[in-house]
Amino acid sequence: MAGNLYVTRDNIQEKVQGWLGSLPVRRKWDTVPNWSNSALLVIDMQNVFVHPDSPSYLPGAQAVAPNINRLAEEFYGNDSSIIYTRHVQEEGDEGVMDEWWGDIIREGKQAELWDGLSVMGDVITKPRYSAFHRTELDHMLTGVENLFITGVLTDICCETTARHGFVKDYRVFVVADGCATVTEELHTSSLASLSYGFAEILSWREVLQRLR
Repeated sequence: MAGNLYVTRDNIQEKVQGWLGSLPVRRKWDTVPNWSNSALLVIDMQNVFVHPDSPSYLPGAQAVAPNINRLAEEFYGNDSSIIYTRHVQEEGDEGVMDEWWGDIIREGKQAELWDGLSVMGDVITKPRYSAFHRTELDHMLTGVENLFITGVLTDICCETTARHGFVKDYRVFVVADGCATVTEELHTSSLASLSYGFAEILSWREVLQRLR
């Protein structure tokens, strides 16, 4: 499941303008978020996806990592919640994941957060795509109304968490240049679907503009 090199640190600023400009529908929340009722969620930026030596390496993950770190610094500096997730499955809890992928993530080096990530908040472990499923995330977000989602994979764990968050009545924001997946087509199709039905799609710079 290694990813394509569809975005780099050098071209990501140009790319995100194209992604945002090509959205068939770009919805925007009427309510203006603020630091006190907002949280940053960083999904699964683990070695299995971000380290170049991994067979599941996503080059795009390294391209978006600096943007995630910049956002984390701002959220931390404004006393806003930051929560990082790790996807790990214990022995006997594979469900259909193993059947679907033929491979799963166990505890160990591959499951650890990538060391290029600036971890400035709590870390939770999740056994399925959604960060809300069988975790303490909902409880940890007490008082939070606006959820800003970054990480990997755009179309799988990020999108599933965004949809689940919307169903739970959070205002969901997805950071286009803060998420990555296997191909650009999967990335942009996910953003288009989310923008239509579930989330406001922004660049990391637009996140700061919205919060200020």
